Amino acid sequence: MEEVIERRHPIYWFDDGSLILDVATYRFKVHHTLVSRHSRYFSALDAKNVAQGTLNNGSSEATNDGPSGVQITFGSERKILAEDVEALLRHLYHDEPLSKDSTFAHVASLLRVSSPQQLDYPAIHKSAADIFESMFPTDPAAFTHDHSLYDALPLATEFNLRAARKAILYSLVTTTEFDVSDSNADTQNPEAASSLLAAADKTRTLSPADSEICTTLMTRLIENFTPTLFTAPAASHMKCTDAFAGDTWMTLVIQPALENDGVYKPLETLQRIKEIDWEAHGLCPSCVAEKIEEWTQEQRTIWDLIDSWLENK
Repeated sequence: MEEVIERRHPIYWFDDGSLILDVATYRFKVHHTLVSRHSRYFSALDAKNVAQGTLNNGSSEATNDGPSGVQITFGSERKILAEDVEALLRHLYHDEPLSKDSTFAHVASLLRVSSPQQLDYPAIHKSAADIFESMFPTDPAAFTHDHSLYDALPLATEFNLRAARKAILYSLVTTTEFDVSDSNADTQNPEAASSLLAAADKTRTLSPADSEICTTLMTRLIENFTPTLFTAPAASHMKCTDAFAGDTWMTLVIQPALENDGVYKPLETLQRIKEIDWEAHGLCPSCVAEKIEEWTQEQRTIWDLIDSWLENK
């Protein structure tokens, strides 16, 4: 078995520090008064018990009292990552504050390490959770994301960030390709849904459970949106209804949707339909306004339905 060599962290090793944290292959030496100020975990450490090798909260991490400061070695029980501790210290020492402009990686690290299951910083955890959720749409708008959905989904699930999880799952279904080969989805048409979720990107895969949820969500989206997509709508005026008929709806709506997988992207497809210059194709202004409102309401309806489809999943 290869021996693990612990290295002093190049930044967060202070000679006047009073607390040594061993995390994976890194060793941090920090100021106990600073790191314990808002942490339930560190505040619960009693100096006497630490010196005796035990913690107040009954944790099994090994501790000892050495000449250079109290030392805590985090084992696998708390699943603490060295990069997350570094992110926490960057925040606590004001090197990289947590804000709405923080990178996804920084927010994710603080969300994990500040959780009750790890170092338990309630205020930081709430702020990180709020910023994490703000990174994802909360209304039926066109969806684009610059960070990894695969990394975001487990965090949203673990910390019960339901609004973010909903947006992440919708984005996974509509904007990514992932492996569902291990999925045992119970859907009305799993073959069709699985074929749409082609495993083109083998480098990132979802768990079988998440694959099943995405496959089921895709099937629900298709079943719900198909009647709207493939039926030319009626308008208040017969002339305007006639303008939708014939080849117009097929050419402007159905064909582009089939070419761009719009059948399982209802929010984006409806947005594109709203942006078509319908007056140029024979509709009067009042009917255009009426249909845009209907399509906007359809977006809201689908977005709300996703909540019920994901309930208990």
